Formats: sequence, C-alpha cells, structure tokens
Amino acid sequence: MVSDLPSIVAVALTADAIEVRFDSRADPVRYPWTWVRDHSEDPSSLDPATGQRLVDTFAIPADAVATGVALARGTVRVDWLDGSPPSELSAALLAEVAGLLAEPPKAHWGAGSIPDLLPAVDHDAVLDSDDAVLVWLDAVERLGVGLVRGMPTTADAARTLAGRVAAPRSTIFGDMWRVSPEVADHADSAYARTHLEPHTDGAYSHDAPGLQMFACLERAGAGGESILVDGFSAAERLRVEAPERFDMLAGVAVPGRYHEPGVRLRAERPTIGLDPRGVVRQVTFNNYDRAPFLLPSDEMACWYWAYGHFHRLVTDRAQWLVVGLDPGDVLLFDNWRVLHGRMAYTGRRAFEGCYHNREDFESRLRVLRTVAGAAGS
Repeated sequence: MVSDLPSIVAVALTADAIEVRFDSRADPVRYPWTWVRDHSEDPSSLDPATGQRLVDTFAIPADAVATGVALARGTVRVDWLDGSPPSELSAALLAEVAGLLAEPPKAHWGAGSIPDLLPAVDHDAVLDSDDAVLVWLDAVERLGVGLVRGMPTTADAARTLAGRVAAPRSTIFGDMWRVSPEVADHADSAYARTHLEPHTDGAYSHDAPGLQMFACLERAGAGGESILVDGFSAAERLRVEAPERFDMLAGVAVPGRYHEPGVRLRAERPTIGLDPRGVVRQVTFNNYDRAPFLLPSDEMACWYWAYGHFHRLVTDRAQWLVVGLDPGDVLLFDNWRVLHGRMAYTGRRAFEGCYHNREDFESRLRVLRTVAGAAGS
C-alpha cells in the first residue's frame, strides 16, 4: 500500500516561495510562487469534473507576489497582491510532488530468497470483491507475480478474469490468445513443446506489454512448468558484479523484431531501462527476437561480454522460481520485470493468455488503493 499521507504542521511565506513543514520531514519544502499559482486546485484553476488545468500558465505574471499563506483543514491557501483569486493546494498534492508518498519497495528475489509460496487468491473472490483484486495486484507490484486458483477452465472464464485487471491489450495475436501446440496460428516458439529460456515479451514493441496473464486450461503429461526470474534482482547483481557491463546494457539500445507473413515489427531499447534517478524500471531481454545490429568493434565486444554476463545470471537455475500450473491456475506477472520461460514437456498443455498495458495496471492499483484507504479512514 501507499504510505499514509503526511500531515502539514506549519506554513510560512518567504520572499519568493511558500514553505511547508510536514511531520515526516525535518526540513521544510519550498514551493515557488509561480508554481503555486500554476498548481492551484481551486475550481477556477482546476476543473473539478475532469481534473484538467484551467489556469492560464502563460499569463501568470513573472512578478506575482503572495501576501499571505494560511493552513486550514489540511489545505494551504495563498493570497495574492494583484487581487487574483486565492490559490488552494491540498496536503496530498504538496506531499506527492515533494516525494513524500513513496510506494512500498519492490521485494527483489533470487537464490536464497525465492518465495516459498506465491501469494494466491481464490478465483471467485477476485470476481466478487475488489479487495481480492487488490491483494492479487499488490503481489504483482511487490514481487512481480501473483496467482489465482480455481478458475473454470474455459476461455470465457479467462476473459472475465482478465477484465478484473483491465481491458486486455490487443496485439497481432488478438486480445486473448491460446498457447498450445495444437493451435499454432503464429510463427513463434511459444507454441512448441521445447524448453524456452527466460525472456521478456514484446522486445519488438515500442511499448512492451506491462503485464502478461497465463490461465492454465489443460495440462497432461510430463514437464511444462513455467520458469520465472526476477529481472530487477539480476540487473542489480550485474550492477554490483560488473558496473561497466551494467552501464553498457543500460546505454545501448538493442533492436527486437517479429516477422510473419504481412507483419514486420521492430523496436529498440536498452536491455536495462533506468528512471531519471538511476533505478531499474524495465528489463528487456529476448535473445530469440533480437534483431541484427552493429557497434564499433571494441564496443561490440564489450556489449557481447555484458549481454552474456546478464544471460548467465538469468539462466542460473538457482535464481529460478519454477511453477507447475494446473488446470484452473492463473499466473499474472510483470513483463517489465519478470522474465518467463518454460520447461520442455510431453503431452498436452493449453494456456489462455493476454497482455495488459502498464498504465492500465498502474491506474487500477491507484484506484483500488484509494478506495481501500477511504474505507479504512
């Protein structure tokens, strides 16, 4: 869950800003006067129905002067010398932009820390209760993976369950798709019975799917377990073991491609994607779908060493979480973080699957957490 909202304990006016003191931070946070005018949440500045900005940012005077600041019922009110309507800013907005609403840390896992038992939620509970959906999605946010058990083994049941997360993402495979050797309607190794090394999907998409869902409809025979690897944990291990190789994989865009009759998909991005603070936010690793590219000779050699090092980390079986899905089991995982693969198998194995957009997953979590927080307050 998101941490509790910090309380504002004091506000003050300076020569060019307002200062706000929170109970969770020793030093005050400064908000420049122009920023305050631009972010006012009063109805004349922010549409209460749409949340869209109404204030004309570009008409705010550069020499706007505040004459007073006050705190009332968790809202900061700022008065202006030029007679403009007072600006109103909520504690939630001020805390958010100050970075005081930190999300819970992700629980990285690997050898020695692989979960003994993945969080599992009952299928009927997920259909009936948003609280159960929150438990499911919270596990995906924290660990990168969550399970549902007890789903009826039909395509319609899988579609209904997927809709409890968000609308399935439509791709060249459709919005829902069957993974089975008996339904090999695309040119992809996913439809075979052979071993698949850990990888992420959508290396050929500019916006790789954020989530992937596998619902087991049938499994009879030997093998076929799903392989899961925490890509964030592997990336951090590489950062420690070989910082220069980490930097190489974070700096070189690697192209991916998908070809079949009438389709030529191509995109590129670094194997390790970082946010502005240097935190790993996305792993893209799929040697099956990697497209040819060329660097200068010395750089190319360094890249192969770095790429090979990362490959060794994600194919180290001590780092694997191996999950044998039975009919009615549903696996949902973060495709920007968790690499997935498959043990070779004999017999029959059929999954109904789909992708979800990253922003839809994040939106669903925010809504569920807001509702849960309101109910608990």
